Amino acid sequence: MKTKNITISVPTDLAVTLQGMVGKRELSKFITKAIKKAIGEERANLEAAYAAADNEPDTIDVINDWKKLDTEDWV
Repeated sequence: MKTKNITISVPTDLAVTLQGMVGKRELSKFITKAIKKAIGEERANLEAAYAAADNEPDTIDVINDWKKLDTEDWV
């Protein structure tokens, strides 16, 4: 797997705690795992929000209004 070095800033107390719990050689692996988990959770939250919005009566009305302008329906 290709990697890319990035620079991030975290609060000092978090950095100290992290370095105390995870060895220097395991830091990138730990942070990668944490980021993947956070991205997965955020993606799931967004998908749930989109699904809920799709079922809102106002959203359905707006979608139906815009469908009237769909060029495929122009005959």
